[in-house]
Amino acid sequence: MPFRLTLALGFAIGYVLGSKAGRQRYEQIMRTARKLKDSPSVQGAAGVLQAQADTAIGAVKHKIGSGAPSYPSNGHRR
Repeated sequence: MPFRLTLALGFAIGYVLGSKAGRQRYEQIMRTARKLKDSPSVQGAAGVLQAQADTAIGAVKHKIGSGAPSYPSNGHRR
């Protein structure tokens, strides 16, 4: 799923940036993108993804922190 979303987003951005359809088409695309971004379902999905990312980052930090070598408190390595 993430690959498809990234591919679709990349295609959309490329189309907008490379479009020769003119300003009117660009404005239409941007209005649609803003509506999509502001929709409650997209906002909810973004919140869920953010929470999952925060959890994953916390787990990685914990795992790295528990495996890190200990150094003397004066800051000098042994």
